[in-house]
Amino acid sequence: MTAANVSRRLASTCYDGLLVMALLMIMTAALLLTTHGRALAHASIGAWVYAYHATLIATLVGYFYIGWTRKGQTLGMKAWGLRLQRVHGQRIDLTTVLIRLAIAGPLYLLVIGSTLYCMRTHGNWLWPACASLPFAINCLWHARTGLGTLEDRLSGTHIVYLTPAER
Repeated sequence: MTAANVSRRLASTCYDGLLVMALLMIMTAALLLTTHGRALAHASIGAWVYAYHATLIATLVGYFYIGWTRKGQTLGMKAWGLRLQRVHGQRIDLTTVLIRLAIAGPLYLLVIGSTLYCMRTHGNWLWPACASLPFAINCLWHARTGLGTLEDRLSGTHIVYLTPAER
């Protein structure tokens, strides 16, 4: 097992991003059935919108919790031959999942949110480029030093590449 390179990590992240988006869309569609098609917004369902948001967050955390605590792999990581584990090879727990998501989540949200905002307003790409700097620095730090990303270091984990024989 060797440390996973940045390109494999980003590829598995994109794959997982598509899967998470599909899960969130399925949850939203299921909840739309309970409102008879009314929008899931505060104006139409009142305070239930907070339960809707909590359901989406629970779905997101659940996806990573199930994948990372059972076999150390989400579906995207499995497709790219990656596994998340503690530094000494043990599986991770819920606390570690929450730490990783709390650290990595804002970095990904900055990139996605600023890009979507720029696309919506047809603005220049300077804002998304600047907003992506923390994410880029995190990836470059890992690529340059091999010491892992910020979420790896603060959660005491690392992502390893599994050779075809180890899968």
